[in-house]
Amino acid sequence: MYRGYERILNPWRLQMYLRRKGRYCRSLIIKPFPEYHNLCEFLNMFNNFISYHEENYPFDNFQEFSFTFYVLVSVDDVNNNFPHQQPANVIIRGKKRYYGTGGTILQTLRRFIRSLKCLKKFKLNNLLLEANSDVGSCLEEVLEHSQDTLESLECLNYTSHILPLYIVGLFSNLKQITISSHSLSDDVLLLFANHTIYLKRLIIVQDELTIPYVCSTAAWIEVDKILYERTFEHSKWHVEMLMTGRCKCEPLWATAPAPIKSIIYETIFSKVNHSSIYTCLENYSKTLEIYAHLNSLCRVYIPKSFNERSDQSYIALVKNCKYLHTLAIRERISTATCLLIVYYGVKNNLKQFYLRRNCVILRNEYKMFIFSDDNNQTMHNWIETNCRAYDTVEYRVSELLKRKWHMLSDHLYNKIKM
Repeated sequence: MYRGYERILNPWRLQMYLRRKGRYCRSLIIKPFPEYHNLCEFLNMFNNFISYHEENYPFDNFQEFSFTFYVLVSVDDVNNNFPHQQPANVIIRGKKRYYGTGGTILQTLRRFIRSLKCLKKFKLNNLLLEANSDVGSCLEEVLEHSQDTLESLECLNYTSHILPLYIVGLFSNLKQITISSHSLSDDVLLLFANHTIYLKRLIIVQDELTIPYVCSTAAWIEVDKILYERTFEHSKWHVEMLMTGRCKCEPLWATAPAPIKSIIYETIFSKVNHSSIYTCLENYSKTLEIYAHLNSLCRVYIPKSFNERSDQSYIALVKNCKYLHTLAIRERISTATCLLIVYYGVKNNLKQFYLRRNCVILRNEYKMFIFSDDNNQTMHNWIETNCRAYDTVEYRVSELLKRKWHMLSDHLYNKIKM
């Protein structure tokens, strides 16, 4: 839609495209890009096209709209004491301040969203609104025209401060909500439990822009009571915790009885530690089904010694979480640990086991370990016999899982989707 090689929007091309292909469009995804002028012009032209055909809505098949704002950050370099503008994911030591949207861009976006009708999926990310008067922006327009049809709503980093988004709970037909932790509160959780009766998934996302906030235990207890009292089918929903972007801290653990179903790390700055896994065992052993560390390009130190690694923590996880069916490990473990994870996992519910081959070492650290639940000497002989070659390990794991299984290369590991 640009004019030749210049990054300037071509109005004629856009109009011709909308006239010829507009009725076939099913989704519009606007990814972060720094040309704010082009963004506003594009949204205005789109809005004018819809307004011109107001009597006959031109996008009958349009179902999804996704918008992610390009966030800038002001960095005061501690070494040079020189403030400069950089993208939000810059790695520079110093005091950082993130800048969201507002003003002309926000008003243009509101006018465009107001013209959309009957959406099924809506995503609005990284607005970082500061003024309380703008909090209802965009979501009110969606509520007006798509309240009964909207099924999936994603709203990440909507405000730059802790502020509950009560308006999200007014979409009664939502099946999936993806939201930042600082947009939740005890009252918002109760609103979800009482009003969104078709909700199945609540995804709490944490990234580098998220402000830490944890809902109280009393709120989760009340939510658990409300969900337990429902009698009709498919009425209960579960919670998923997702760490993305450049998030370097541990998840903001929701206390029991929060119905946590999955914990997924999609960040290169996180590593497994004993405390995080034992926190999962303490709070979510009855509900956890997925535990995964994705992205093989890890940017943190991975310990080598057995005492510092999380081998035994993983074994405890599969032994005590009886509903755990998917486990993805990207950090260093031994072949003996791999065999024990699958051996105890298949006794419960383990079905999908993803493991990076580059981080698996041929070693047996369990020679002095006492297996109280099984025949001790038989277990030692089985581990020692099968842990000395990668092919043998893959063969034994395939036997236990009753299907063909292989360790994954980094390229295949990065393609895992949860």
